[in-house]
Amino acid sequence: MNIKNSKTRTLRLTTVISGCEKDALLKHIQLEEGLLQCVIKGSHLTLQYDLDKTSLEALLLIIKPLLETTGIKLNNGFINNLKTEFIYFIETNQRDNISKLSGWHLRFQNLYLAQANMTGHSRENRDIKTTSRKKIPWEV
Repeated sequence: MNIKNSKTRTLRLTTVISGCEKDALLKHIQLEEGLLQCVIKGSHLTLQYDLDKTSLEALLLIIKPLLETTGIKLNNGFINNLKTEFIYFIETNQRDNISKLSGWHLRFQNLYLAQANMTGHSRENRDIKTTSRKKIPWEV
């Protein structure tokens, strides 16, 4: 497993899950592909998953119905929904960069190297210009 592609997300639940419900729910959730670890502490559900195999959006499509059958829901406040949508956006971009051979970092590297070469080239031109300059008669 690539450690860079392992993500850990904590989701807030509307209620605290009791011990017996927690064990049954964890057994169902941990069968999902790409899910590395799932922990419930109080009203927090912590998921650790491999971004190469799954995403938070895909996991929530499976986990939400499981939670709702037990009578537990995710906290759907404005801030939590905004945070979840932002995570969806970030993970979509990360998955696109993982799947493509040339990511933004390679383009940035090529731009940097091109700029460095241009800067070095212009320095050489400046050196040539200063050595081939004609003396002005009033210079000593």
